[in-house]
Amino acid sequence: MSRSSGSRRSRKRQLQASHQKNWLIGRHAVVETLTAQHWPVDELFLSEELANDVVNEVAGLAEQADVNWQMVPAARVSELCHAEHHQGMAARMGPFSYSDVESLLATCSAESSDATTGRSPIVVVCDRIQDTFNFGAILRCCDAMNVAGVVIGAAEQATVTPQVARSSAGAVNYVPIVMSESVVNAVGRLAEAGFAIAAASEKSESVAWDADLKRPIALIVGSEARGVSDELLERCDLRLRIPMMGQVESLNAAVATGMLLYEIRRQQV
Repeated sequence: MSRSSGSRRSRKRQLQASHQKNWLIGRHAVVETLTAQHWPVDELFLSEELANDVVNEVAGLAEQADVNWQMVPAARVSELCHAEHHQGMAARMGPFSYSDVESLLATCSAESSDATTGRSPIVVVCDRIQDTFNFGAILRCCDAMNVAGVVIGAAEQATVTPQVARSSAGAVNYVPIVMSESVVNAVGRLAEAGFAIAAASEKSESVAWDADLKRPIALIVGSEARGVSDELLERCDLRLRIPMMGQVESLNAAVATGMLLYEIRRQQV
């Protein structure tokens, strides 16, 4: 194969990946998004090969969400979203609706005043998590552990895309996500509001199970490549390490987040 043909194929894959960022595909992802009515859907395309009961279900949800939809040949669905594994439906997505720090704190305040749960609020702060699969899996863990919200930066960070939505199993529709121009400032605001700032750090001498986590916690998770930044580590009250018993030295960000969130909730129950 010549260098030019290899370059053309690479360019084609890049264009397809870029194009797919606007399209949410697959029955589960589309149904979850239409049901939640949080992330605006601009337009929905359904394959003419879908069973009538599926069309009735999805079209009904689209009409409830005031989304325009139309039936098209399966080949047209593939052409629109540049994918073959769309399960007969593709939604062209609008801009994702991010929250803000003050709205998140208001939610946390309401949770703290609810004596029926007996749990303190948790916020997860993502520090330069760029892998979309990791980010989606982190959101899925956050939904499972009833996290109040997730804070991400506006730069060097994976944002909410259809790929993240699929990786999160729909959690993007239920976990409030704050995009902040300054993660450092957002963490400072959480500290002012009474959150203990904790960071996942494999270099810490403190094991997570020995820390006091029975209070509002803002858990900072860094990328696998760079970890939590020094600037954020300086603002931490706690640095939490997950003890490793095998030969591998670390866990990926999503797995570590899930384990630490479970330990926080275990202590709070």
